Amino acid sequence: MRADPILGQLDRDLACAIALGYVEKPQVVANANAITVHDARMQPIGTVADWLAGDDPLDRLTFDYLHGRHQAMQAGTKKIGQGGWAGSAAIKAREEGNRRANDAKKQAYQLLTERGVLAAARQEGLRVIEPA
Repeated sequence: MRADPILGQLDRDLACAIALGYVEKPQVVANANAITVHDARMQPIGTVADWLAGDDPLDRLTFDYLHGRHQAMQAGTKKIGQGGWAGSAAIKAREEGNRRANDAKKQAYQLLTERGVLAAARQEGLRVIEPA
């Protein structure tokens, strides 16, 4: 686990596990650009921008996962009045975003396991969601 906690409270590896969907912690909301930590009453403690800007491999994989999911959601569905090619391009973009996200998530799981992050989360009483 890395020594520089987010807002002095949240371990960075655990934050990645939460963002990847492997650990459930409602007090943490993360996307590729920022992470927000809340207290037990869900009052914001603070937000850190560019939280995945480091050179750690887990940061890069988490960023790729979140960016891929965002790309897939932005692709959306075919809109009224669009030609067939536009709909086809949207489907291709959505599939590419999902593929990229899934690949990054699988690789990140290996790193999280090697670093003992998921075992530590279990010991803290957090719900860990294993991949299917």
